[in-house]
Amino acid sequence: MMKGIKEIFVSVTFMVILIFPMVDSVFHFVPEKEIRENRALKLKPELDWSDIDNFPEEFDKYYTDNFDFRNQFLLFNSRLKIQLFNVPPVNSKAIIGDDGWMYLIKNMKDVYLGKNIADTNKLKRYSDIFNYRKKYLDSIGCAYYIVIAPVKTSVYPEDLPLSQRNLPQTSLTDQLINLLDTIEELNIVDLRPIFRDSKGDIRMYHKTDTHWNAYGSYVAYKAIMNVISIDFPELIPHSISKYKIDSIDVKGMNLTSILGIYHGIFENKITCEPTFKKKSKEGQKRNYPVYEWFRFKSEYEQVFTTENDSLLKLMLVRDSFGKAIMPFLSEHFSESVYIFDGWHHDLNEDIVINEKPDIFVQLVLESQIPYLYKSAKNHNY
Repeated sequence: MMKGIKEIFVSVTFMVILIFPMVDSVFHFVPEKEIRENRALKLKPELDWSDIDNFPEEFDKYYTDNFDFRNQFLLFNSRLKIQLFNVPPVNSKAIIGDDGWMYLIKNMKDVYLGKNIADTNKLKRYSDIFNYRKKYLDSIGCAYYIVIAPVKTSVYPEDLPLSQRNLPQTSLTDQLINLLDTIEELNIVDLRPIFRDSKGDIRMYHKTDTHWNAYGSYVAYKAIMNVISIDFPELIPHSISKYKIDSIDVKGMNLTSILGIYHGIFENKITCEPTFKKKSKEGQKRNYPVYEWFRFKSEYEQVFTTENDSLLKLMLVRDSFGKAIMPFLSEHFSESVYIFDGWHHDLNEDIVINEKPDIFVQLVLESQIPYLYKSAKNHNY
């Protein structure tokens, strides 16, 4: 009798496990856990009889991303692997280092390990690109500055996993800096040595994100302004004493999503807030055409103004690293126009002609230098 009851119990339990997710997908008894993934989930495909052959595959992709309790399973898998084994839950594009540091694998391999060295032909192309841009901007009376932003591994390699640490290698960044030094009167701001020399008690990069933090943004801003002020002595950067440096605990940022970690990771986020009344405010956008494929359309063009029209005008072509330095730089100019051109790092001549800036800054993350070369092959210099 007891054996029969056990068999019935096991059978019923098994049936409930099989059926409940399907029932819950209709009635939603159990609320779905929210997780932040670093990609868009597949949408439910429409049934199109003219294209019925592709429907099963597309529906399978949709169901894989949206089946009931999926997020609960992902959270459980994430906690298990991180807390017990300190390994990422998925094979990802990032790695976990020491003391909570996380790194992009591509940045580590291409830059830190020197895997993206350019040949003679590519170096000649880079030389042509920057020579053209300098001559063009000189011809319209605009000062040109190239800023190379370091990836995290260039500043904090000591917290990489022991198996990934290496002796410093010659990188594409080294090649480019040596090349740019040969172009007469070209203004170069190589932030790598500045960041290394600035290492101290205050961390300059997020541990769980690829980007520099607010204090790192200040370090970059001050270095850029110090070089610009050689040509324009009136442009003096604010002292760090005019900012309050603090920190807050936040959930893990973009690298945790890339690693498939959805719970239990926090970071002490460094903040750097001005103690003075800011002069700059958001200005009127020109609504320049944006690439259809570009995910961050609202950030393609950003404008800041001050009420002092006698100040110089800035145009800065940036990537995602430029976002955090905009509040610092914008305080010093009558108008500051920031263009995030989809990592092309083009000259954007049409915008230059329309804006007529006094100063043009090209901010390039060192791991994205190859994009500049690839884009210039299909666009003007």
